[in-house]
Amino acid sequence: RSKVKQKQSKTKQPMTMPSTISAPADGIDFSSLPWNLNLPEHHNYVHLSTTSGWTKEHLDDIEQHVHSYSGRALPVSPATTSLNYGTTLWEGLKCYRTSDDAAVVFRADKNYERMKNGAEELCLPMPSKELFMRAIQVAIQSNSHLIPPTGEGMKLYVRPMLLGSGQQLGLYPSPEFSFLMYVSPTGNYFKAATSGLNLHLETKRARASRGGMGSTKCAGNYAAALAPLMKCKKHGFHDNLFLELDTYVTGKLEESVIQEMSAANIFLVLKTGEIVTPGLDRGTILPGVTRASVLSIVEKFADELKPIVEQSLAESGSEASAVSVAASSRTVTVSEFKDAIECFCTGTAAELVPIQRLATAPDEEAMEFKFIDNGPVTRALLTMLRETMAGTRKVEDGWLRDPFASPDEFCA
Repeated sequence: RSKVKQKQSKTKQPMTMPSTISAPADGIDFSSLPWNLNLPEHHNYVHLSTTSGWTKEHLDDIEQHVHSYSGRALPVSPATTSLNYGTTLWEGLKCYRTSDDAAVVFRADKNYERMKNGAEELCLPMPSKELFMRAIQVAIQSNSHLIPPTGEGMKLYVRPMLLGSGQQLGLYPSPEFSFLMYVSPTGNYFKAATSGLNLHLETKRARASRGGMGSTKCAGNYAAALAPLMKCKKHGFHDNLFLELDTYVTGKLEESVIQEMSAANIFLVLKTGEIVTPGLDRGTILPGVTRASVLSIVEKFADELKPIVEQSLAESGSEASAVSVAASSRTVTVSEFKDAIECFCTGTAAELVPIQRLATAPDEEAMEFKFIDNGPVTRALLTMLRETMAGTRKVEDGWLRDPFASPDEFCA
């Protein structure tokens, strides 16, 4: 059945892809857009399907599989495997406009690597890197008018999806698979926060456990965070910081291992100069692309950051100590927040956002930490990250791709 559908879809005329970036669409105030699905009536999306694996035919015919978001609904049935058994992976990356009116995609190769790892976990056939990149390119080109003007935090968010789209009742890998790519112009994830975030230290609900799917960017990871997120907001918090719950013992909260937030990684700036984030070796947190980028920036520009860390120490009123700036990815416990002068979180949607406070709720074991709100190190790293994204600061080759380059160049 799926092969018949694929042949029928070939009669559709391919969309003509622009060779250069379009001007932002008229009549849209891009600067006021929230973090949401915005203006779907203006979107196009890519949809490919297969009953086995991905072939050169999918790559060659991809422009024939671009559809209007509002004009063509995704075909699903009640027995769709991903609806019944959660076999859905997704990624998040961004395209943005630079000051010289060019378009840039940031580190899409990292998204490919993460989705490839997830596909193995969910028994989904992973598209080749060339097909993955080409789908990103086609999605951006067909939505070129929705790339916002140059501005703080504004982006065309691109979401690749890989899911089991076949019908079945039993618990088996799907008999059909879909690879999707859709977009939305957005602002910053925590745009509504007028100062640093107020985080809840979640001691009752788990996001992920060792041996589970915590490091896989699958839909279920976010479903597990929803109810705790809604509850913490009722107490006035912006988000949760989750613990590795089996390390929490009542009365010994400080010894508990931390993980990440609902949709962002966390960093601590310690008095020693160590800029640390929970490591990946426990398999319970997502290997964030922005997380990896910040670690690389700290490592490369440690000398530049040293006087900024010293400034943060002075502003915090901490005793002067020998500062040696280093990027670190390792196991982090709650007790280490006592030695943190600044904290921030990272994510594709959030970029880099300061954290002002971390505390438990009234019905939990009492614990509270406060940090410099949007301190010097947080500000400097955000500037460095944005300079890297704009191409004015170089960390490594290959981080930036032009979606209006030739397919061979973009997909390499």
